[in-house]
Amino acid sequence: MKTLAALLQSIGIEDAMQDDSILIQTISQHSKQCKPNSVFFAFHGLRTDGILYIQEAIEQGAVCIISERDLSLLPIPAHIRWYQVKKPHTAFARMCSAFYDRPQDKLGIIGVSGTDGKSTTCDYLYQLLQKNGVKAGLLTTVSIDDGSTKVDSPYRQSTPEPDQLHAFLHRCVENKVEKVVLECTSHALSSTFDRLAGIEFDAAIVTKVTSEHLEFHHSLEEYTQAKVNLVRALKDGGLFISSTDNAKLEYFTAALRSTTKALILGKDVPFRIEFMGYQGVLVDILGQRIQTPLLLPSLATNALLAIFCASHLTGIKEETLLPLIKTLQPVKGRMHLIENSLGLRVIIDFAHTADAYEGIFFFAKRTSEGGDIIAVFGCAGERDASKRSPMGRIANKYCSTIILTEEDPRREGNQAIFSDLRFHMNNPACTVWEIESRREAIRKAISIAQSGDTLL
Repeated sequence: MKTLAALLQSIGIEDAMQDDSILIQTISQHSKQCKPNSVFFAFHGLRTDGILYIQEAIEQGAVCIISERDLSLLPIPAHIRWYQVKKPHTAFARMCSAFYDRPQDKLGIIGVSGTDGKSTTCDYLYQLLQKNGVKAGLLTTVSIDDGSTKVDSPYRQSTPEPDQLHAFLHRCVENKVEKVVLECTSHALSSTFDRLAGIEFDAAIVTKVTSEHLEFHHSLEEYTQAKVNLVRALKDGGLFISSTDNAKLEYFTAALRSTTKALILGKDVPFRIEFMGYQGVLVDILGQRIQTPLLLPSLATNALLAIFCASHLTGIKEETLLPLIKTLQPVKGRMHLIENSLGLRVIIDFAHTADAYEGIFFFAKRTSEGGDIIAVFGCAGERDASKRSPMGRIANKYCSTIILTEEDPRREGNQAIFSDLRFHMNNPACTVWEIESRREAIRKAISIAQSGDTLL
């Protein structure tokens, strides 16, 4: 535990009236999670306002309130300290870090960002480090490993809130982890939420940047600049790794300092990927020709990014690491082939942008051997609606049957989402169903599929 005075100092607040006798047990942005001797951050949220929950936080035991608002007119008891800060989310991240003794300073942290392929690239790098004797931690949408064992991620967010994030990093330190591979979302990197404030990175991988989350970032420029914050947070001597597949590459290279450097696959290191269907892709690089089990060219590029990052971190030559691509295990829910006795090609994938849809549907068409393509998908509610009709158009172009179903509609409702997805579905040869229950939608898809068909 830390004293309140020390935690306030960590966010630049010096209070002569504050003594060192109050030991803080919890820092929280949720009033119900407050305990005796807690600090409560009253954020102004998207749907509600933390100010409305200050009283509940105090009843739960909060002794200090932090907000971006002036709280002087609120009936806060005299013995409760409160402070106004300009950037409360940044303060939250920095205070959580201080509460756990700045665990990031005791770890080598690698940040991975991009629109698609973050979780996959993280997992590949984690596997490569483990294979070469580095005790690695992992935190992605799919999995976490704090040095104890790899398990499914318990967090709803890919990059969790700072209290959860720094608790995880603290466990990594306790478990003698050397390197942590951290999936970094645009929300977490944004100046608005700033969940990664105070963390510097040994290396930064960016897969590629296309359009996503415009409901939050408002423009592709703003979204891209949030991603670029990862490169701005590199340590001196840190390495930025990306490829010429990244259409926004110049934004990232422009953000490099004289003390940081870049390695761009396709520019600094030429390579070629040959599509081989279900046999995997063939990679030509650094004089090696490698048959991989990876089904999509994008997966092979992600693996190469991980290889070159692992080389930077371990000092092992890339030529030595490249054959390990053959040994990489697939990531759960990413081009996941489902074995079955029905004669079907069944694939589960996390594709959720137009760019990713073009990749997976093109793959399905190239490998269909005359069979039909049946797709079951939806789109998340209260998120970037601009991508929906392009996703629907791409699926409609390739499929014989589409079944639209729920994908976390939140409060928006499925029908509004389905309407957006159908907006550019103009292929008369494609039948479109709407079945809100995902379980029933999958059941329907299986029932109409014939041997030789592909089910996505």
